[in-house]
Amino acid sequence: MPDEPLDVLVVEDNRGDVRLIKTGLDESSVERSLTVVSDGEAALDYLYQRNGYESEAYPDLVLLDLNVPKKSGRDVLERMNETEELRSVPVVVLTGSRADNHVQETYQLGADGYFVKPVDPHEFISLVEAVANSIASSGTLLPGKYADIDRE
Repeated sequence: MPDEPLDVLVVEDNRGDVRLIKTGLDESSVERSLTVVSDGEAALDYLYQRNGYESEAYPDLVLLDLNVPKKSGRDVLERMNETEELRSVPVVVLTGSRADNHVQETYQLGADGYFVKPVDPHEFISLVEAVANSIASSGTLLPGKYADIDRE
């Protein structure tokens, strides 16, 4: 990536998880700007540059929890996938679900990565750090534990 900071949108309603994500980003070697929203409706406002977010650019990376209020992470993914400009924005799902049907559905909706949130805070921080470093250095995401799942 160029010398510009990585613009990261975090869609997460759990303050503890937001803290861990921020720490992971801080520990990465990535210069970044960060916007945190706590529900899917605010995420869509940000992504569609409306309701107070008119001056925002598209993010370089979205870290998305599936279980957020107002509009779910699935709703956000579905809307992003319907919009050509947003289809190219990398989306990493960070969630608590290990269910194969959730993983498959998420990939079908356009997610680029799917990671179950580690219970151990240090592992969570390391995961976020690795994701940020990967996207910043190569423009691609880590394949993730679920990369080989049948997406059909």
